[in-house]
Amino acid sequence: MSVREINPEETTRASAYKLWMKAPNPMVTFFKTFDVMPIIDKSRMTGMKFNMLLDHCIGKAASSIKEFYFLPVCDKLMQYDKIAVNTIVKNKEGEVSYCDIAYTDDLEQFNADY
Repeated sequence: MSVREINPEETTRASAYKLWMKAPNPMVTFFKTFDVMPIIDKSRMTGMKFNMLLDHCIGKAASSIKEFYFLPVCDKLMQYDKIAVNTIVKNKEGEVSYCDIAYTDDLEQFNADY
């Protein structure tokens, strides 16, 4: 994976970058209702985990949006050549576990990485 520093003023993220860097808790959450029955059906047919398939769908949608390849790191804006899906799950001990899974169009590879 390659990463490079970019000038925020030369991107479509200039104003968002300024707000992000001054935010006390820089997090964005989206809420949308989706019909997940096709994912449930695919999970049942293939034996693949529902959450993995949902993460793959999220990665597929996000990978087509260029702004998702820009992330603030310390006080710099960095551009990545790949994205990852951050997954948060409740583990066997009832605690929260999380990790980043590199997105790939290859569902079998994404499943293996998951």
